[in-house]
Amino acid sequence: MNNKRIVLPGERISDKKLFMPNTFVEGEETFAAVIGMVDEEGKYIPLESKYKPLQEDVLVGIVTDIRHAGYSVDINLSSPGFISSKDFRVQLELGDIVSCKAGQVDEIGEVDFSEVKKLPPGKIIHFPPAKIPRLIGRKSSMISLIREHSGGDIVVGNNGYVWISEASNIPLVLKTINIIIRKAHMSGLTDEIAQYLKNQKTGE
Repeated sequence: MNNKRIVLPGERISDKKLFMPNTFVEGEETFAAVIGMVDEEGKYIPLESKYKPLQEDVLVGIVTDIRHAGYSVDINLSSPGFISSKDFRVQLELGDIVSCKAGQVDEIGEVDFSEVKKLPPGKIIHFPPAKIPRLIGRKSSMISLIREHSGGDIVVGNNGYVWISEASNIPLVLKTINIIIRKAHMSGLTDEIAQYLKNQKTGE
């Protein structure tokens, strides 16, 4: 049985001190600071929040400027990231889409990149960062399902940018993603999406 539940700002999520993002502690208890969901294992998943980079996060970005020493990249933060041409031997142009991992993150949230790759032509969309875990799914179940039925590759950035390959059925992916955004707080979503994709394939 699925026991996910919605919690509102100010609602208690634990009788212990958890010190998690988007929560606050009073006494010995932890409370939600934003609307979120508590899953069957007691894990709190915020459904509204700004993206804050963590080391090892997968990032998707767009090249916005070319400099002598490298490239400025929009990664959905207040300040752009920077790819050093000295550290990474990639040839990039304005508008290119890249994927990478977050390396060191300093105290003001600036990020060092690792494993930088240029992605082939495709479509990039914005997805609410707080809901990214629902798009990926447990053990990548949701995103694997969408890839399988769309016929192409998809790279999900923890920063809220999602790249969809040109080989994908892009209209189907966009419709599916919109359902996930609307219903991220609901239980049984992976099963619902599986049935939706099956119906689309059979024309129902």
